[in-house]
Amino acid sequence: MSFFIGDMTTRTLSEAMTGLSMRQRTISDNLSNIDTPGFLAGKVDFESVLKKAYTEGTDPRGIDIATARSLEPTRTNGSNVNLDEEAVAGQETLLTQQLVSQALTNKFRGLRTAISGSA
Repeated sequence: MSFFIGDMTTRTLSEAMTGLSMRQRTISDNLSNIDTPGFLAGKVDFESVLKKAYTEGTDPRGIDIATARSLEPTRTNGSNVNLDEEAVAGQETLLTQQLVSQALTNKFRGLRTAISGSA
């Protein structure tokens, strides 16, 4: 039974939620420091390593979710947080979280149907 609950798809979706949560926290941190002199915005990238792990069939739970500081040009106070970019990234992250959550829900709903024999 644990094979079906902890299969590659479920582990990958779970790790995606972890990466998306980290991205959402980083976006919040960026926005709260928009006027902090010298603050460099953080960027979270996990999709490429998650895709690689999934493609290679390795366990995605051990991937390195990296937060890097942006080297984009800075404003006059030295901060490089771009409100427009952060707003778009926040909405994109929220929509992706909803999509991943729905995929996990559907997966478990299918398991429940298979176990109980009814929807």
